[in-house]
Amino acid sequence: PLRVSSMEAPLILDPAIRDWVLIPIVIIMFLVGLLRNNVMKMMRKEVPPNRTQVQHNNQLMRARRLRANSIYIPPSAFAARKHYFVAKDSGILMQKMEAPNPMTMMQDPNQMMNMMQGNFAMMIPQMVMMGIVNYFFSGFVLGKIPFALTPSFKGMLQRGINLSTLDTAYVTSMSWYFLVTFGMRGLYSIVLGANNETDDTKLMQAQMGMGGGQPGQPPDMGKLFSAEAENLQIVEHHSMISGAEERLLKAALGAKRTKID
Repeated sequence: PLRVSSMEAPLILDPAIRDWVLIPIVIIMFLVGLLRNNVMKMMRKEVPPNRTQVQHNNQLMRARRLRANSIYIPPSAFAARKHYFVAKDSGILMQKMEAPNPMTMMQDPNQMMNMMQGNFAMMIPQMVMMGIVNYFFSGFVLGKIPFALTPSFKGMLQRGINLSTLDTAYVTSMSWYFLVTFGMRGLYSIVLGANNETDDTKLMQAQMGMGGGQPGQPPDMGKLFSAEAENLQIVEHHSMISGAEERLLKAALGAKRTKID
């Protein structure tokens, strides 16, 4: 399927490589992603929401909306709401909370089982697909990138073929597999919707607690409340309602004068 006359001459690729290697890799990976999405939905267990956690999240969102939209309420209403949130002794955001214990989550068998299932669902399809591509489609050059690349890209684009004389712009079947793996996210979002189970990045973030914490550890609401209370306390309130009548009358008079002139 490949023929090269000299070191500088381009490769002539057999069109059958496109039909029997390039397109089948894309189709197989897409079907495996659909299967993985359905399996993840079947394995996922609906965990009832924690009432206290939901209440704290709603309170935090209310404080953030107040800070963002304070210009649309009068000063008296803003002062009352601010007192409700950041009063020294009775403010909602000033209450003391204990930091979550990471060992409590690690000792939960249901949490550990969900983590193991997520890891298996992420690792096993990748291992199976890599084995299939390596066994059936190894050793093929599928195409060429339409711009020049430095030799440092050879290891990334030419996995499975060790030819020092091959131009760096050519892509092998194993490298095409990795490129398609990272490029399928947009297609899955179109076909399966935004909240699909094929995004490895989302799965890893959920297992690592969005980065920075123990796997599955809930957020520290005490720190979040304290930070939001500080932000709310330094807000300088300027209401757009104050003097709205005067501004409206001035605008109406200005428009009337313009018509008369």
